[in-house]
Amino acid sequence: MLGGFEVFSMKIFLSLYLFVAVILTQFFAAYFFSKGKNSYRKIFSAFILCVGVYLFGYLMIINSSNLQELIFWNQIQYLGLPFISVLWLTVALLYTKTIYTLSRRMTVVLFFVPVITFFIRLTNSWHHLFYTNWGVKQFFGFYSLHMERGFWYFVHISHTILCLFLTIIIYYLGYRKKMSGYTKPQFMVFFFASLLPLIGIILILFAYDKWIIDYSALIMPISILIIGYGILKYDFLEIKALARETVFENSLDGMMILESGLRLIDYNQAAKDFFKALNISLDNYPIEHLFNQEPELLEIFKSETTQEFSVMIDGEERFFEISALPLGIPHDRKTRMFKSIRDITEKKKVQEKLTILATIDSLSGLYNRAEFMKLAQRELSLAKRHNKRSSLLMIDVDHFKNINDTFGHAAGDEVIRKMGNTIMTSFRKTDFAGRLGGEEFAVLLRDTSLDEAKGAAKKFLETVSRIKVIYEQQEISFTVSIGVAAIYGDINNSSSIEDILKKADDALYKAKAKGRNCVAVYRSSET
Repeated sequence: MLGGFEVFSMKIFLSLYLFVAVILTQFFAAYFFSKGKNSYRKIFSAFILCVGVYLFGYLMIINSSNLQELIFWNQIQYLGLPFISVLWLTVALLYTKTIYTLSRRMTVVLFFVPVITFFIRLTNSWHHLFYTNWGVKQFFGFYSLHMERGFWYFVHISHTILCLFLTIIIYYLGYRKKMSGYTKPQFMVFFFASLLPLIGIILILFAYDKWIIDYSALIMPISILIIGYGILKYDFLEIKALARETVFENSLDGMMILESGLRLIDYNQAAKDFFKALNISLDNYPIEHLFNQEPELLEIFKSETTQEFSVMIDGEERFFEISALPLGIPHDRKTRMFKSIRDITEKKKVQEKLTILATIDSLSGLYNRAEFMKLAQRELSLAKRHNKRSSLLMIDVDHFKNINDTFGHAAGDEVIRKMGNTIMTSFRKTDFAGRLGGEEFAVLLRDTSLDEAKGAAKKFLETVSRIKVIYEQQEISFTVSIGVAAIYGDINNSSSIEDILKKADDALYKAKAKGRNCVAVYRSSET
């Protein structure tokens, strides 16, 4: 038998041992949780936190002598104990890339028994499914609980053993299999860190009644120390994970890694959000299964070139640039592909605005002179190539100087705006128009004969005559004069668009000479 001093010394030593272990676990939990969003980092933090709660409960048990206190601290232990083995298994699955994400279904499968255990232990006094009876025993001066185990205790302990056993297998397979970015010793470290708690549980099952000692609680700090060694020695959950979070996880661009057969093996949150907007749920399947509804996107992901993809999201068209970067040795069958998904909607909008500024007249809303001339020259070339005939209208606002002098230049601007709007709504969508300068406009009528163009011009003349521009409570009426010229689709015709504009301008001059507010046509027989 141990003397009083030896018992006291042992109690102090064990209390100090567990107290230091509790402090270290809480430090580890807070430290790794603060490091970022990496999935297995968060799960590892939860694992360490649960270990700390479990060890703290046992620390209080060995320093209690009252049955009710012992029962209370045992219940505190079970706030964390049911989840320790399953969280450590989850860390192993994610760390070894046995799985790449924890799906909802897998979460239910893994955590079903621990969650039920948590509530059954919490309510044990109502049904006694976990412990059927309690008692106090003393061993070497320590008081401990003697519990008769109920049905659900054995369900819980079986689940715990299974989780630890699977964890051991996963790390052992990682040791046997050469995995990129890992060394074999690091798997052995975590293999032994998983093996020790399993030994502790086996001792509890077969030797607890004799010694009344929670072997797992005494062994667990050693496992934590081994894990700590692995963290410092092999960079587990540290710089590599932090780099991944900074570059990969926290990137605003969607990032995906695909291996041969287009199997998705990793992705970040931005990629998940992108596919969620397309009603596609990412999982570890060949990518063909994911893109049944988006064949265009499938072709883009099969390609090794940078391509653009547009899609309607929340009623807005958004544009994405999807680029590819091979990972590994070229022509290797196991070469992986890195895909980046970048939202370029704002860039497209800026480009569109710059295009508008470069091609559109800001006052009338029509093409500016340079853009109109470019489009008209292209139309002339097509007409010559395909032997087609189009027409050109030259439109001038009558007595525009009088409008400016009488009502002011701001009123003149309103007239120009009204003219631009009227031209856009009066002609076909296949036609196009531009403001050539001042009060002068041009309209190109595709596939339109000279007589058809003359009819369209007269109709537009009548439309304008009915327009009233209201400016500062003043009503402004105006008319236009129009010159019409043909664009001949003769390949031997050497006329340029400037030549045709000159002809339309000559016809416009004739319309003005006739008294304005009329249409004149340039015919080739005229001199």
